[in-house]
Amino acid sequence: MPGPASGTSVAIFNSHAEFIDGLREALEREGLTSVTALLAEIQDGTLDLVAFLEAHDPRVIVYDLPRPYERHWNFLRLLKQTHGLRKSAWILTTTDKKALDAAVGASGVIEVIFGEPYGVREVVGAVRHALSDGRPLKAEE
Repeated sequence: MPGPASGTSVAIFNSHAEFIDGLREALEREGLTSVTALLAEIQDGTLDLVAFLEAHDPRVIVYDLPRPYERHWNFLRLLKQTHGLRKSAWILTTTDKKALDAAVGASGVIEVIFGEPYGVREVVGAVRHALSDGRPLKAEE
């Protein structure tokens, strides 16, 4: 887990290590501190999420929603209720927003960045925006 114990701007939770590394490097070039974890580590309990949050206190969480959307959406809803995660701004990434919306309903209250594949530049821009006023952009419909 790269990043200091305080002053963490962004937590990156994704299922692809190569995307995590690319986004972390891009955020560092922007002067932002990040910490990372694979989704599998969170979901299977390998990572102590409570300790992770206490140690890093991220202001923004970039969270990937892979297939199957229903299962991952339900897990995300549980995570968002965790005390340490309620105050963070959330940016969701996915490669198929239409399928996500069909599976879980419209998700316009949080920014969703999508594409095949979505780009690091778009995610960095969304993080910058979330840090500027504490709220992610609304999803484009």
